[in-house]
Amino acid sequence: MVPTAPGGAPGGGAPGPGAPGAPGMPPMMGMPPMPGMMMGAPPATGGGTEPANGTSPAPGMPGMPPGMPGMPGMMPGGMNPMMNPMMFMMMQQQMQQQMQQQMQKMQNMRQGQLAQTMMSNAMSSQSESKSGVKLPDDDETIDPEIQELCEASLHCSKDYFNIEDRWIKRLNETMRKRQDTKAEDIEKLYEVLERARSPTGLLTVKIGEMESGRFIGKVKPDKDVERLARKFRLDDPVASRLTELTHRRKKENEIDRMHKDLTTIEQHLKYCKRASAMATLLVGKLLEGEIEELPDLSDAEKVMEKYRLDDDAKSKLREIIEKRAEDKDEVLVKIKKHLDNCANPSSMICKIARPLIDNENLPDPPDRPQKGGEKGEGKGGGKGKDKDRIRIKTVTDTQILTVSASGLQRLTDVCTPELRCVRVHVSQAVAPESQLDSGV
Repeated sequence: MVPTAPGGAPGGGAPGPGAPGAPGMPPMMGMPPMPGMMMGAPPATGGGTEPANGTSPAPGMPGMPPGMPGMPGMMPGGMNPMMNPMMFMMMQQQMQQQMQQQMQKMQNMRQGQLAQTMMSNAMSSQSESKSGVKLPDDDETIDPEIQELCEASLHCSKDYFNIEDRWIKRLNETMRKRQDTKAEDIEKLYEVLERARSPTGLLTVKIGEMESGRFIGKVKPDKDVERLARKFRLDDPVASRLTELTHRRKKENEIDRMHKDLTTIEQHLKYCKRASAMATLLVGKLLEGEIEELPDLSDAEKVMEKYRLDDDAKSKLREIIEKRAEDKDEVLVKIKKHLDNCANPSSMICKIARPLIDNENLPDPPDRPQKGGEKGEGKGGGKGKDKDRIRIKTVTDTQILTVSASGLQRLTDVCTPELRCVRVHVSQAVAPESQLDSGV
């Protein structure tokens, strides 16, 4: 016996309009098929298979399991259609989790491959830097020797130079192009940075010299530099600067200019008290291009010899010629005028040195009076000029000594008994000389 659904047709028939629906389903579940249902599937005709317990099957669609009403969005397996949204969300979450897991696995694999690549690049770069092979331009690995130079030097008195990171990278990039002279360059940088007040500032200058091809690494000094270093007891850094100057002149194929530089440097070092400091100053000007050449001191040396200048005056004259190198000939002419009209040439040089060095206007000295005076100043001449002078004449000697009146007492004190007579003549303008004879 087939049960009939309340208010509906027997099992297998299509429900009528407004039917409450299939048994066991809430109202509105037995409504006619909605959009989205399988098209062309007629309602079941009661051909469902009875279950073993004797209950009648619920109306369904052909090919669907028994007891499944033909509703839109139904899932196979006889599950409640109200569970479809939840099942869909759960399935979507599971799919997302699976996709995330797959992406994570792929990312881990890529990271592992990247790490292996970086390690292999680092090992190859270290081996290349040690063997002296040129590194690729896009490699940012800092050379260990450069890192040690810029951060923690163990070969100099300073514990560290504290170079900024950006200058370390720039030095590293510059040194890649100078692999042939890398050892000499680093040794030279140690030497100059040790004495620098601002290592970072000096390093920027040296990097610029490297990029322009003017930087000279640590090289062995030649014989002329060693001779100057021994003669003037120059410090090792000063000798190194001299060597750098000679090496640059040789590199530029200016051998004559190199010999001239050494000759003029030697001239200037003769007349200074601190040879090392002066050599550092002069060589620095030549290397930095502040001056083309040092002035020659040959003419100044003749002046020193002629007027017998002392060491201080020689040093001042050297400084004058150095500062006034462009018009040194005119300056020497003016200096000779002042020295010719003074009693102490060394003092005069020290007096006029500062105006000449500062390029100030130095007036010519007044003319010095000639010896013997003007005409008419012979015997009895020069009225009123010799009133304060006393002439002393001995009997046995015809030599006349002219001294001041204040020195008369000193002369009489030193007279010996061998002098029989001293005649003192007091010069007067009109009256004849009054003679005073006194026996000692």
